[in-house]
Amino acid sequence: MFNLRNRWLKKSYITYILSSFLILTGANNVSAKDVIPIETLSKLPALTNFSISRDGDYLVGLTSQPGDNKLSLTVWDPRDLSIPPKTTKPDGDVEFIAAQALKAGKILVFARTKWTGALAGCGEGKRIGSTKTYLSKIFVTDTNFSSFTEPFAGNNNSRDMSEYERICGEMLGTGSIAADLPLDPENVIISNKSGLFANATNYVKYNLRTGSSEILFKNRGFDSIGLLDPRTGDVMTKSGADYSTGRYKDQRLIADEKGSFKVHDKLTSDSKDRHNISLLGKNELTGKYYVRTNQFSDKSRIYEYDSVKEAYSDEPLVSDADFNINSLILSDSETDFGTVLGYSVAGLFSKAVWFDEDLRKLQKTFENYFPNKQVSFSSWSNDRQKVVITVQSDSTPPAYYLYSQGESLKKLGSAYPELEQNNLIDTKLVYYTARDGLKIPGLLTMPAGWKPGDQAPPAIIHPHGGPWARDEASWDPSGWVPFLTSRGFAVLRPQYRGSLGWGRELWLAGDAEWGQKMQDDKDDGAAWMVDQGYADEDKIAIFGYSYGGFAAFSAATRSDSPYACAIGGAGVSDLTKLGRSWSGNPVQRAYQGKTVKGTDPLKSTDKAEIPLLIFHGDRDVRVPMFHAKDLHRKMKRKVKSKLVVIKDMPHSLPWTPKMQTQSLTAMDNFLKNDCF
Repeated sequence: MFNLRNRWLKKSYITYILSSFLILTGANNVSAKDVIPIETLSKLPALTNFSISRDGDYLVGLTSQPGDNKLSLTVWDPRDLSIPPKTTKPDGDVEFIAAQALKAGKILVFARTKWTGALAGCGEGKRIGSTKTYLSKIFVTDTNFSSFTEPFAGNNNSRDMSEYERICGEMLGTGSIAADLPLDPENVIISNKSGLFANATNYVKYNLRTGSSEILFKNRGFDSIGLLDPRTGDVMTKSGADYSTGRYKDQRLIADEKGSFKVHDKLTSDSKDRHNISLLGKNELTGKYYVRTNQFSDKSRIYEYDSVKEAYSDEPLVSDADFNINSLILSDSETDFGTVLGYSVAGLFSKAVWFDEDLRKLQKTFENYFPNKQVSFSSWSNDRQKVVITVQSDSTPPAYYLYSQGESLKKLGSAYPELEQNNLIDTKLVYYTARDGLKIPGLLTMPAGWKPGDQAPPAIIHPHGGPWARDEASWDPSGWVPFLTSRGFAVLRPQYRGSLGWGRELWLAGDAEWGQKMQDDKDDGAAWMVDQGYADEDKIAIFGYSYGGFAAFSAATRSDSPYACAIGGAGVSDLTKLGRSWSGNPVQRAYQGKTVKGTDPLKSTDKAEIPLLIFHGDRDVRVPMFHAKDLHRKMKRKVKSKLVVIKDMPHSLPWTPKMQTQSLTAMDNFLKNDCF
């Protein structure tokens, strides 16, 4: 359910920096040079979201200059990076949040804008009264920024939509590229909602060069479109739903040679089993489908599936003993179109493993050039002659490079140039045993400058959101982990039961255990850190956001808490109300909604013993503000409780420098003055 993702202080810059340096430096043996100032972590990235067009003719990214409160759209010529790039800023309240280079001289731009009004139950908005939220905008523009059109909003295809339906559609942000047709130089297939329901969607062939569109098909039934043929855009698979047994069954339908769709029982999952089944593509030579599933093992693997014989391959095409397989990487080059180039495995971080010899050699070359860093090919031209390479780690922010065959590697820039050299320590994957014997993965990051044999530092248990999500040891875009470790804290991110991406056993073990066994996993992680010498028993706090905020609230309302204090951002406090408003999506309700049961923080405040900081954005519609206010009202009768309301902050990233500054400053002051 929960996703993750410049109010300057009224002090002089020098005074602010000095106060930051003083934070716990004596207790944690942190050097002043290690502490990363809040304004550094709060600022917009200098460069992000970098990609190259399919034809290799232009590069696109989002950029900022010092002091900017918005990202700008920027275009470079990859043939001569010495030419100053073209750039444009968004107008009014519009913010650019992502961009992607397409083809035919076009760019896809994701944006948002503030909006307040009555939504009467649309999506996650209020049923009654006004909702403060954001509307999603998806534009297509050219490399000269001559115009910004909204093809995903429906245009001529939405004449029958009311203003309320249009606004709801924008708030849900459902427009997308359904197929980018890599061998077609001009056309893509886009999907856009034609009403308020997820199954009411138009699929349109859109000509990037002319702006003309043609409706290919409309989705109006309970089935939803799955795979589209990457050459033609024809529908190859659909997803369906069956409620005839009283339980939800998630079905997959595959088109036969005549274009008729048939339900495949071996690709159907009962909600009680909760198997993941994803069709990833089709082998053009054999006609078999590539399917990612955990039907036959704890970890997800990729099999081939024969839709004629209705049978899986005897052995997986790709598997890993320890981790889930994320995806296959298929070629979009005309010379080897559809060939499996490699796959992605979900370990400490997502890593590509290449079958293609050239890509394997290229990966090895750059890993040798950037030792101890995560090297990924984030974007490439169709012919793979130009590749955008991202280099990062959890201790080093992303830097972007352009590799052109036959030329030297060219650096494009870094997200945070001032942090490329720092004393942060890389994260390692650890495992500890919960009190009931379940093996729990964790991501452990020690404080800047710490080494084995040093005194045990103060620590933060930092559970992720979701809870159907997981952490990775890449650069933290929220800034939370470097914020804490640069200030002398050890940080453990427990991949507690209920986490998705570590195997089916761990995932299902979290069902109906909110605030119970899921919470034990966090406490057991704290005990493990003390036993291993990674944490001072008397100086452990818990901090989480979204579901992690719920975990912090649960910790604050448990007896005999192992924590000195708790910090919860945008957390749920009332499970009863959460259950009633879980989701408008029947699939999500059937699969996840029934698992949301356990101990309710709002009903357990009589057990509170430790101070609590709550911060919450006033434009958060995923977790409404009443969760924060109701809990704070009851908690302050028992313990010290602080509530910080952050103006205009939505639930998920990206957040503005002003929002980041306010939340990090609140955490900073709370840890210094109210926790230890």
